[in-house]
Amino acid sequence: MRYLQVVLFVAISIVLSQPLYSQTIGAPKSAEDLLKQFKEAVKAKDKEAVMKLVNWQDVTNEMKLQLQGIFDPIFQMEVKDIKLTSLPVDFESENMVNGVRYHPNVDISGYISVKLAQGRNSMEPQIPYGKKNNAFYLAGTVEERVYEPATKEKSLSVTVMGLTAPKPVSFIGTCVYMKGGKEIKGDISGDQGNLCRAFWGDFIKSCKVQKISNFGSIQLIIAENGKYIFESEKVKTNDPIIYEKK
Repeated sequence: MRYLQVVLFVAISIVLSQPLYSQTIGAPKSAEDLLKQFKEAVKAKDKEAVMKLVNWQDVTNEMKLQLQGIFDPIFQMEVKDIKLTSLPVDFESENMVNGVRYHPNVDISGYISVKLAQGRNSMEPQIPYGKKNNAFYLAGTVEERVYEPATKEKSLSVTVMGLTAPKPVSFIGTCVYMKGGKEIKGDISGDQGNLCRAFWGDFIKSCKVQKISNFGSIQLIIAENGKYIFESEKVKTNDPIIYEKK
């Protein structure tokens, strides 16, 4: 049994150490070509073909496994639509988590958005893509240790839940959180009924969101490390929902 485990470990290490895709030869030369190849791979349920569209340069083996797992829902749920979408105004290409800088290994151009459905549930993963050396790829993530943090940061999220059909509600809002002792302000406005912002930091200091549609309702949910710390009632009026850390 020990011999079998060693053989499997060596085999996996060899596979992960091999370049999964030539970074120049055969790579899509446009965003539209990348989208076409991605659609064909998803339609054929060929996960390996999707993996070959990722730029794996400087991506660690651990991160490779994490990125590959992100694609699992695409092959497990019904695919309704796949399209190119632009980057949001507040898009940030880099993140700092517990002293580690995470950044893409391509110049991000936009997202490939995949609309999925399973029964009454739906989701829309957005996969960043970009250009490098005159070719287009799904982005890989590179890790770089910058400093040793004094305290461990938390996984923070702010979610606005609202009516999506037959017509989505619109809302405006802002969120303030602390990261490394610094105060950071973010926008949580939307016009698609729902919105979720996830990031890393010390804690969420305050949030304020207000429905501007004259129909439907909204609800504000705040979580730290996956646990709800605030969950408002559903508000049908245009009065603001306010959260302030005590």
